Amino acid sequence: MTLPGPPSITGSAAKLIHCIVPDDGTDKGLLRILRDHHGITRANSSACSAVSILSAATTRRGKLPEPQLGRIVTVIVDEDQADTLFAFIYEHAKVGRPGGGMVLMASIALATPFLMPEGVPDEAGK
Repeated sequence: MTLPGPPSITGSAAKLIHCIVPDDGTDKGLLRILRDHHGITRANSSACSAVSILSAATTRRGKLPEPQLGRIVTVIVDEDQADTLFAFIYEHAKVGRPGGGMVLMASIALATPFLMPEGVPDEAGK
């Protein structure tokens, strides 16, 4: 009896972009415009605690600064689009404003495209 080999995985070199923003709705607008105008479907937003990213860290001596609620947006983009989308995310999320957060980019070895089926409506109210 011969066991089947591993399934074939298709994909391409990609970049992983993380953007930490205030919990003010910036993440929702960013995800919407990335999907609607750039076709990005490999993205996520989740809550996080942010210290010294969204504002100056002031605290008493020997104490840690109080964390603030933020959102971390994670986006996977094809390697050839990465620099353009990094700059787009920086500008659209207004990271350069005081307390605007930060954006980071790293290489990943492989990412498989995720295509939405035709005719699937957006969630109500989104």
